[in-house]
Amino acid sequence: MRTEPGGQSGESDTVQDGGDGLDAPARLRSLYETGLGAVPDRVLDRAAERVRALLGVPVALVSLVDPEGQYFPGQAGLPDPWAQQRRTPLSHSFCRHVVVSAEPLVVSDAREDARLQENLAIRDLSVIAYAGVPLLDDEGNVLGSLCAIDHVPRDWTAREVDLLAALADGVSAELRVRVARVEAARERRRRDRVEQDLSASYQRSQSLLRASQAFSDAGGLADIRRRLADLVSSTLRPASVRVAVLDNDGVHRLHDGATATPREGSELPWTDRGASNGSARELLTVVGDGDEPDDGFPEGFRAWLARQGMRVALVVRLVGDGDDLGLVVLGWPEAPALGPADRLYATTIAGYVAQAVARVRFVEHRVHVAHEMQTAMLAPLPDVAGVELVARYQPADDHEDVGGDWYDVSLLPDPEAGSAELVVAASVGDVVGHTLDSAIRMGQVRSMLRQAAWDIGAGPAAALSATERAIAGDDLGHAGTAVLAHLRRRADHWALTWTNAGHPPPVLVTTGGAVRALDGLDPLFGYSSVLRRARQDHTTELDDGDTLFLHTDGLIERIGEDLDDAHRRLHAALARHADLALADLVDATIADVAPAATDDVVVLAIQLTGTRT
Repeated sequence: MRTEPGGQSGESDTVQDGGDGLDAPARLRSLYETGLGAVPDRVLDRAAERVRALLGVPVALVSLVDPEGQYFPGQAGLPDPWAQQRRTPLSHSFCRHVVVSAEPLVVSDAREDARLQENLAIRDLSVIAYAGVPLLDDEGNVLGSLCAIDHVPRDWTAREVDLLAALADGVSAELRVRVARVEAARERRRRDRVEQDLSASYQRSQSLLRASQAFSDAGGLADIRRRLADLVSSTLRPASVRVAVLDNDGVHRLHDGATATPREGSELPWTDRGASNGSARELLTVVGDGDEPDDGFPEGFRAWLARQGMRVALVVRLVGDGDDLGLVVLGWPEAPALGPADRLYATTIAGYVAQAVARVRFVEHRVHVAHEMQTAMLAPLPDVAGVELVARYQPADDHEDVGGDWYDVSLLPDPEAGSAELVVAASVGDVVGHTLDSAIRMGQVRSMLRQAAWDIGAGPAAALSATERAIAGDDLGHAGTAVLAHLRRRADHWALTWTNAGHPPPVLVTTGGAVRALDGLDPLFGYSSVLRRARQDHTTELDDGDTLFLHTDGLIERIGEDLDDAHRRLHAALARHADLALADLVDATIADVAPAATDDVVVLAIQLTGTRT
């Protein structure tokens, strides 16, 4: 079933042919397959709210357009009755121009624009200034726009338009995911029909049906081999089931359950049998039962079979997107009775195995890169006399544990106390985005902040301001939120200085268990247009035994929850666990407040133990 923006649903996978523009068939097909229409969508409402907040506009919309009208599954600030209806006719649509032109539409005053001055949205919705960026599917079809609206004339800056485009990329990705789910469901239906035909012909219905789903969530090569063995044990009954993955050097690496990743595994003595004579390699080969001459065997493969206690092997190539991925090797100590149905069954199973192997290789590569990035980006915490440090990084994606969030602690010379004392400089922040690219930007910002703190020798606000100037001067475009804090030991207390660039406030947990937020908030970094005054440093005194708790927004933010309520939840959890050791306090608080967070979570806790060495 699909739901069209007009509210109708149907089984058809196609759209009737039409002309170019709003009724282009490919565009409408993708649009309807998103399943979105004049119904609120929490993810897209949140995207609209982010546009509204970051660009400082009264209204932001995720607008989708078909030949019947425009629909707002995501909106922020739209007045009633439009906010309830979530739709308008095309007579009120600026977005249709974005769809038809496939270009951003940026207008300072619609009343003076020949394309828009007759549009009824000017009168009925007070749309005066408009900036809209296309929302695209995988084929480049424009499904709608992400737009920012002001009720007064406004000259949009290049940074604002770039920011809107960056946010539109995220919304487009969300739409593509939804379309991909429908396409995947369609492919599953088609595959099921093929499998049912095969099973009816070769009496393998139950086994092939299990095979179609068996590898969809396989967690690694060892898991793939185990599931393959479970499937073929009742049909082909091999004594040995092996998977050999072809590595970048052309070597088949054998995986029998003891090894887990494509980069591991022992070498299998199997070569490209068609390489010597230029003939095409067979998809399936039976080795050892007399079907082919001895000189057709790969060198060393018969001896390898004998060492495994096998005399016959069924070898099936794994092919994905035209590329060789490896082999499935099924072995028997005696020649089995393999008929045409058995061979066809083996090749069918191998097709599913190939899909799973391709996915595992891709994920393994991403995980490997992510782990390397994680190690490089999040440096170990220093040992500091009189201070205990605990940090946690909990990624939103279990496989790619990198993103735009960071923590950092370094020791700086104290210009106020001479070389005998050090300043504990800590930072926690969040660069816009959640990809490997955002992790790279995060690493740059974190390093720039540390360098600025060393070179300037002043407070956190000065270091952050210097970093912003460098980002702007090099046109890096990095933006986000951050808290920078400096801790200095005094005779009978600690002096804390901090600055906050649009980040959740630091939380102080006293020795008596009292919990309070440290106020003082400046705009996000990276948006010089919204910074109306110099960044501010704030100071307070801390006692031995106090704990400073820094975190990113992923710890507390939940869709549909008020931020004040979220902060109250955090403070209550910290009060409950205030008597625990610092590491236990951090872990228990994360478990209470963010048991299933959908965003990266970073926590940095600093406890002033008072112990001097």
